[in-house]
Amino acid sequence: MRTVLVTGGTSNLGSALCRAFLEHGDQVVCTYTHNKDKAEKLVRELGEKLTIASLDILCEESIFKLFESLESLDILINNSGVFTVSEQENLLPSDWDKVFDTNVKGMFLVCKKAIPLLRKSTNGVIINIASMNAFHPGFGGTAHYDASKGAVVSYTKSLAAELGPSIRVNGVAPGLLDAPYLHDDTNTVRLKFEGRAILNRLVKAGEVADCALFLSSATAITGEVVTVDCGYSVG
Repeated sequence: MRTVLVTGGTSNLGSALCRAFLEHGDQVVCTYTHNKDKAEKLVRELGEKLTIASLDILCEESIFKLFESLESLDILINNSGVFTVSEQENLLPSDWDKVFDTNVKGMFLVCKKAIPLLRKSTNGVIINIASMNAFHPGFGGTAHYDASKGAVVSYTKSLAAELGPSIRVNGVAPGLLDAPYLHDDTNTVRLKFEGRAILNRLVKAGEVADCALFLSSATAITGEVVTVDCGYSVG
């Protein structure tokens, strides 16, 4: 049985990732930052093979405590992240720092502690959640977010080269994920995405999780970032 760590596991995508790996038969550790109630609800929903743990990915002491509690680790999924919208003229340096600290620095800090455990696994894997915005920016007001996810893509490829052959490192770059707040027929972001996407629809969180699950067992694939965007990028 593999041990899987999913950071940001209580989010829409995080929950789907936990569910996919649990259904595969893995033991999953789901981290949360503030929403313990939601994490506990997820345990009640998904069962006892899911365990939860508090984690502040920007606090090295918090990361140390988490990894001290793990006896083994086979797969790390870096899903924690933040998304904000602001035109560059109005973007505060503190907002830029918040996005880069969470989306890039936090990923680095977690990977740094995970690597020694992953080296002990017979099939150590890191999967980083990027975004299609790294390859196809332009929604407006997301330049700082897009740049952070571009950094995730470069970090993923560099880490794969550094850690191979003992640890494989790949990424998944989701398109716009389906969520209730987008269901309003006047939502311009959803309409723009659906109008350009070849499949004419939003991406389901479970579809992104399925890609991550595939990459976890695809032993000949490393240094790749797979886009899951219903064909938006080439539409």
